[in-house]
Amino acid sequence: MSRRSMNRPMNRAMTVFAALLLLVAIAAQTAPAKDTKAGVSTTMSLLNPATFAGKQLQPGDYAVSVDETHVTISMRGKVVAEAPVQWKDETSKAKYSAFVSENNKITEIHFGGKTRFVTIAE
Repeated sequence: MSRRSMNRPMNRAMTVFAALLLLVAIAAQTAPAKDTKAGVSTTMSLLNPATFAGKQLQPGDYAVSVDETHVTISMRGKVVAEAPVQWKDETSKAKYSAFVSENNKITEIHFGGKTRFVTIAE
């Protein structure tokens, strides 16, 4: 058996290992919502204008950070709205992160992969 043919199984194993490592890295980057010591933070898209805590939010991508008692919504690093929240439990995990609104007023925020969500207390 030649030296070259002996290296093929090793090369294949290294290729498979590298591919698995890449998949794990990609999955970690696309996690829907991150738990932190303070609460949950994620990025969400708002598709239509909506009111949040008395502020008018335009469509776009927002960073959402929630601790035990309040939520902060930022766009491009600037805080655009804050409000007190109350945590509630669902029976199953949310499939994705989303703002929930009634009459164009955001009333809840659900977090992908989590069974807990927040209601906006005003």
